[in-house]
Amino acid sequence: MSHGFELAYVYARVCGSLARSFLGDRAASLSTSPRVGEAWRIVFGEPPPVLPEAQLADQAEKKLRRRAESALRSIAGNSVDEDPFFACLMRDGEYSYVKRLLSALVERSVSAPESDGLGKAIDVTAYPDLEKMLGNGRYQWIVGAAKEAGAKGVASLTELPEIKNKLDKQYYLELWLSLASVSPRYIGSLRDLLQLDAELQNIVWALRLKRYYAFQKDEIEGLLIDVPGVDVKSSALDAVGRRLESRSDWSSWKWERLVSDARPSEGEAFDVRSLESAARRYQYRCLYHRLHLECETYVPLYSYYRIKELETRAIHGIIEGIKLEAPAAEIGAFALDTTGGAA
Repeated sequence: MSHGFELAYVYARVCGSLARSFLGDRAASLSTSPRVGEAWRIVFGEPPPVLPEAQLADQAEKKLRRRAESALRSIAGNSVDEDPFFACLMRDGEYSYVKRLLSALVERSVSAPESDGLGKAIDVTAYPDLEKMLGNGRYQWIVGAAKEAGAKGVASLTELPEIKNKLDKQYYLELWLSLASVSPRYIGSLRDLLQLDAELQNIVWALRLKRYYAFQKDEIEGLLIDVPGVDVKSSALDAVGRRLESRSDWSSWKWERLVSDARPSEGEAFDVRSLESAARRYQYRCLYHRLHLECETYVPLYSYYRIKELETRAIHGIIEGIKLEAPAAEIGAFALDTTGGAA
């Protein structure tokens, strides 16, 4: 990935792969599948495993994540594993696995969650010994936090949400710092796209905490993603100071474009879920637009990976919806919201 010719070739392959992805209307078309197994067959081109429908959605999510990482390596070669930025980017699955692992410990599960190739920095064979699993490497601070809480090496229920929040913040910090390894020639708008991602994540998270948990502004601030030298928090903190029940309160907000004019219920200007959907659509379109403008930088690969994450989320949600026998129209609307609609 070090030469313009190679990056132009990567760009062409990214475009070809995205054309075959389940995005926009193609994702929404899955909503008419009568059974989970049929949706699985359409997405993967093979019969589903012999499992209860309740387990197929989780299996689909894992298979989609593996497929996305495999596609990224197929497009860019093994250099994505050697490049510090892309190694950090693809570590999000490992962070998710650590969260599942901690939940299993708290729930006193007999065995560790299926790693599925994730968590390479974790000695899963040592389960349930937290120190042996995480005592070396980037997650060793969790062992210290658990011991300080007097939990005898196992995170307590009360501190688990805080630890998961710190893992989210750690992922974004490491990813941001890894940008220093990218040559100025190839960095393109990566900083802007990462800043946008962190800022939108903060906005959604802050409004969820306000709306559903009645958190106050000072409580929320310490739970937001922070990256050095860039402001990704002020828009979220500004948002929590505004009234959800007053649409006019949002007219001067930086991200007013994300606020729907529709009122889902009396006295409420907007629902956080509608804002989250609008944020995903906006991010999707930014990624899609930028990958075409900066084809000889790292932007197409970064955008590809993030768009495939949206595809994974959409298909997982669609299969869950089919499993629960939700109306096809609702499932289709969710798919369009999650993958940004037609580009």
